[in-house]
Amino acid sequence: MFRLLLDEMTEGRLAEYLAKMGHDVERVVDCPALGPGTDDGDIVAYAEREEQLLVTADDDFLAEHDALNRIGVLFLPDNRMSAFDTANALNEVATQVDQAAIVAHDEPYHLTGRWL
Repeated sequence: MFRLLLDEMTEGRLAEYLAKMGHDVERVVDCPALGPGTDDGDIVAYAEREEQLLVTADDDFLAEHDALNRIGVLFLPDNRMSAFDTANALNEVATQVDQAAIVAHDEPYHLTGRWL
């Protein structure tokens, strides 16, 4: 299972589904050390310190803050996918790839319907 930090645009339901699947989940908006409106650089630093993968639809993390070299990024390219389907896609990634491999990978893993 993964240690995850969900960026602030993610639904609370996604965090609930992922937690029920056994993942260690924290949302930026609910984290006392971060909270709504936290700078992306601070989010990357927190995820790195806490050894979490970042789940985000914000493509700034793909080009800025050196995120792909510091933390693993699970990218949501299509925000039309339901929280339930997103959780299942992420869970499928977890069955095939371990967290360390995602961190070492220099590209994001795209959470799309192809994982379902």
